[in-house]
Amino acid sequence: MSGAAAIRAGLEECAALPEGRQKAERLEVLAAQARTADDRSLEGEVLLTLIDAYLYASEGDRMPVAAGRLLRLLDDFPAELGPLTYSIHWRLKWMTHSLVGNPAVPLETTHRWLDELQSRYRERGYSPRPVLALRSLLAQETGDFETAAAAMEASIAAPNDAMADCDACEHNGWGAWRDAAGDDEGALELWAPLLDGELTCAEEPHRVLGQALLPLLRTGRVADARSAHLKGYSLARRTLSLREAVGQHIEFCALTGNEARGLEILTEHAAWLVPHGEEVSRRLGFVCGAAVLLRRLTALGYDDLPVGDRTAGAALGDLEREIGDICARYDARNGTRVVSERVAARLSREPLLDRLPLGSPVRLPRPATAGAAVPVPPRPAQASLEDLVAEARRLSTLRHPHADEAWERVGAAGAELPEPVAARVELRRAGTAMEQDPGAAYARLLAVADRFERLGDRADALESRAGAAVALAYAGDRAGGEALAETVTAEAAAAYAQGTIDAGEYLAARRAGAYVAVSTLAGPDGPAETDVLAARARVEAELSVAEELGGTGRAGTYHEMLARISLLLGDPGAARTHLTSALDRYRDAGTPWLAARPAGMLGQIALDQGDPESAEGYASTALEHGGELLPADEAAGLSSLLVEALTRQPGRELDVVGAALAAAARWDGISEPDTLHNTFAAARAYHVLDRHGEAAALFEEVMPRVEVPYEGEAVARTRAQYGRSLAELGRHREAAEQFVMAARLVQDDPDAKELHAELAWSAAESLQFAGRADEALPAFQRAARLWGDLGEVVPRVRCLRAAAWLMDWTGEDSHMADSHMADGDMADGVTAEPPGVTAMRAVLAELESLAGAEPSEEVAAELAETRRQLDSMLDDDGFDSFDLGLDLEENVEEDVEEGEGRE
Repeated sequence: MSGAAAIRAGLEECAALPEGRQKAERLEVLAAQARTADDRSLEGEVLLTLIDAYLYASEGDRMPVAAGRLLRLLDDFPAELGPLTYSIHWRLKWMTHSLVGNPAVPLETTHRWLDELQSRYRERGYSPRPVLALRSLLAQETGDFETAAAAMEASIAAPNDAMADCDACEHNGWGAWRDAAGDDEGALELWAPLLDGELTCAEEPHRVLGQALLPLLRTGRVADARSAHLKGYSLARRTLSLREAVGQHIEFCALTGNEARGLEILTEHAAWLVPHGEEVSRRLGFVCGAAVLLRRLTALGYDDLPVGDRTAGAALGDLEREIGDICARYDARNGTRVVSERVAARLSREPLLDRLPLGSPVRLPRPATAGAAVPVPPRPAQASLEDLVAEARRLSTLRHPHADEAWERVGAAGAELPEPVAARVELRRAGTAMEQDPGAAYARLLAVADRFERLGDRADALESRAGAAVALAYAGDRAGGEALAETVTAEAAAAYAQGTIDAGEYLAARRAGAYVAVSTLAGPDGPAETDVLAARARVEAELSVAEELGGTGRAGTYHEMLARISLLLGDPGAARTHLTSALDRYRDAGTPWLAARPAGMLGQIALDQGDPESAEGYASTALEHGGELLPADEAAGLSSLLVEALTRQPGRELDVVGAALAAAARWDGISEPDTLHNTFAAARAYHVLDRHGEAAALFEEVMPRVEVPYEGEAVARTRAQYGRSLAELGRHREAAEQFVMAARLVQDDPDAKELHAELAWSAAESLQFAGRADEALPAFQRAARLWGDLGEVVPRVRCLRAAAWLMDWTGEDSHMADSHMADGDMADGVTAEPPGVTAMRAVLAELESLAGAEPSEEVAAELAETRRQLDSMLDDDGFDSFDLGLDLEENVEEDVEEGEGRE
């Protein structure tokens, strides 16, 4: 092989290599070889390819040498390099961009080159539009925003010719200009065509989806920011030239309460933390994003978490030193501190949101510095013991969820507590222990009651004994609990009549009777009806007393109890009435956190009765009233209720996304099946909205654990949805894998034959579009057989037609229909038909036979379409010139489009 031939062969080999240093090194060798060859045009091709490799390996700083050689070749050998003139001048823009971002290149050199580039463009008749945009970029780097604005405005006004960047890249640059000036709204307006998918190119919207993350958050477009992350990270993932965007996604996670997800992304790209000769500007963008995350982890106490081969703390130290060095180089070149100040502002950013659910069920481990499992709440600064006690009493009166914590602060005050205060602390602790060990709680409550009696505190003694009655019943001694409750109630009535306790204290003491009565209704076997009726009577009596004495909050509790009793009696109407009353009473009492339970129950009843709109309202009300005061499992359950209510309302898919991801976040660490189920619900909602980038990103995160929440057919349907989103994104090979796995799950299920056929057809389509014709052909034939077994004519013939076109394309023989002629046989001197034509004729014959026996509009339509496709195949093929692939995609796509309604 000659030298030139070997170089061309090397170029072909390089085309198959992945982007990166290895490919660039191979091309550098070829460039050196081409320089000694007697073919300047070939050398130009190699240099152009090398510049491309530098770009996609994020090694733009290496471009100038190759670009300089190209220019010398063009100047010295214009005839040989003439056909490459346009390509050379196009790459010169890339090289100039790398000069602008390279701190090793003096500003004077960069300005001279910009003048030279503009002169060369003018000589060739090209517009100065891209050169002016580069001048603006350089002015932005040096902090001269007035010059930057003038240059960018002049660029936008200049003629738009063949040398201008594509519309997508130009809009990115315009938005980045406004972003650098601190104009979030202006940047987003210019980026809108990219964010909306109207403009695309090889690296857009990949880059802008990372750039827009924080502007979207700062302007309140939280759902759009989440969407940009889900869609954008999957596009930028593992792409060397997009490492800046990856850094932006890591930073976004750090600033939205998703530190664990950010760490997961950073760990996946841990190799990028070590310099590999990439251009400085791109490296700075990535490592700054990583440093924002590492600073956040350090602030949360996670210095020792592994990041690659280092800890987070060690990695942060290394990156901060490197970032400082890079910034110093920029400042020295620019004569300003613009870059270092911009980077310092970026590194010091505080979280913009406490938590934005992203659908990634990943959590950080407990930091090594974490305290006890149930830490004592911190004592407010300069709070006296009297202040702590007063606050604890106030919260207790309100039945606030933080009352126990307030009393723990009192107990941890450090000084020896006065006996009345110590007894009250013990009362709260004994009551808290009731659920875990009611027997022990009973003894502790009686003991603390005696302490209050000795102190002459009649109200607290009665409250303690009331708690002991409930604990005794919980421990299994129903009769003992009832007897003690009756005694306490009688004593409290007498004390109230004497004026030694007030109405609130009286109601607190006599609550025991209702609680003991209701406690008898619990149990695995269900309560006896007599017990239910007795409990209802007792709670109704307590409700009457509470209403009479103005105990609004207590009345809410009794209405809630009566609602549960009504449900046991099969009376949802009465339950709704009591729950509504409970909701109102809790609100009137100023205890909205207690209103969350009845609101949630009303929501579940509404959902069960087919009223998802009301269910949504009640679930939202419950979450709003409960806020951060709800127990984690209760908040998670209410979130799932809201998701279910929204899912049952057509057109609410975008609301489902936010609600489902919030629910997934709440279930994380409580129930893995619920976490995954809600994430899948968000993915499906995106899928229905045709927002397949976001859908695929969510599916990809949780699909490895799809068997946790689902089984069998549900897993198959979920994989099918993922596959369809992948197909819409053009990721046909991955789509085919999902469809094939889904089909295998149901192939032996007699109740899922139609689903099996659907999946087989979808797998065949994806295999065909992935260019795997050898696998697609038998897949279409298998799908046709499955549809035939079901007696479904239309999908069967469409699969057969697709198979025929594949045979026409590949020349493979068909085993789907018998032929009366063997290969190579002659009949009356006519050569045998190509296999695709034979297969299409077999489909036609089948339809003609069916049309004669069982005529229908469907059969007639398919018959006409098959004749049209056969004519098209014959027109393209003839029998003398068999053209592989003509009309294959067009006709297969027609059959796919005709079958889109089959779902």
